[in-house]
Amino acid sequence: MRRRRGRRWVRLLRAAASHAVLILAVVFALFPIYFIVITSFSTIPIASITAQVLIPKVGQLTFASYRAALYTQSPAFTALLENSLIFAGSAAAIGMGLAAFTGFALSKFNFPGRRAFVYFILIISLFPSFLLIIPYYFMFAKLDLIDTYPGLIIPYSAGAVVFSGILVKNYMDSIPDDIEEAALIDGLSRTGAFFRVLIPLCTPVLGLAAFLAFVGPYTDYALAHVFITSSAKETLALNLYAIATGDTGEQNYGVVTAFALVMSLPIVAFYIAFQRYIIGGLTLGGVRG
Repeated sequence: MRRRRGRRWVRLLRAAASHAVLILAVVFALFPIYFIVITSFSTIPIASITAQVLIPKVGQLTFASYRAALYTQSPAFTALLENSLIFAGSAAAIGMGLAAFTGFALSKFNFPGRRAFVYFILIISLFPSFLLIIPYYFMFAKLDLIDTYPGLIIPYSAGAVVFSGILVKNYMDSIPDDIEEAALIDGLSRTGAFFRVLIPLCTPVLGLAAFLAFVGPYTDYALAHVFITSSAKETLALNLYAIATGDTGEQNYGVVTAFALVMSLPIVAFYIAFQRYIIGGLTLGGVRG
């Protein structure tokens, strides 16, 4: 009996310790989000993290920061949102399409140098994207693409293909060749089998590719800062940095956090709308047949 009781207490202590660690991990992960939300509604100057800031009274909460973020910015928030959606949406659509063709070619076509080409793409993906800013700038300056929509959409789309192409390729490797061969026997062409059979099967990984291709350009600052020279094409990320730095050196953390939260809503909406496909792509995109 004593041994059973001792084992039971050991199990209870282990369970309590495990739950305590998990609770601390959750608190640690959610605290920044909570602090951002509270700061966006707070009227207290944020000089440091204090109990008064973390647990404000009802009278200390206001929507003033949201009004300032949405209605007092120049350019207008709607114009910034439109530019960001144009850049990110175009990059997501083009990048997803090119990734589908790239993955199909690397997975289903056996051509000389295929393995070396895959390794080459993987090596390219290891380099930080900001290393390409200077060559991109000189090349696009010669083509008069600086401060234009194509001037940013092209590098964003190219960057999406580098990673997503390999992701789609790994996913297509898990699809048996018999499925495509059966479609060919039924009378479909290679192109028809690609669009009518393989693309529907690859919907999860393509959804993940589109999401990743959208988030990167939507939140990008480095390329946009170099390639955009006029306020007419300014994005949300650029304006958020301008608010955070401030012309006078004084930072209004309430407006910064409010702007950041509103800016994140399209990403959250994108994720919720395509959550099933994104999760499916994450769980199956690394499978190899």
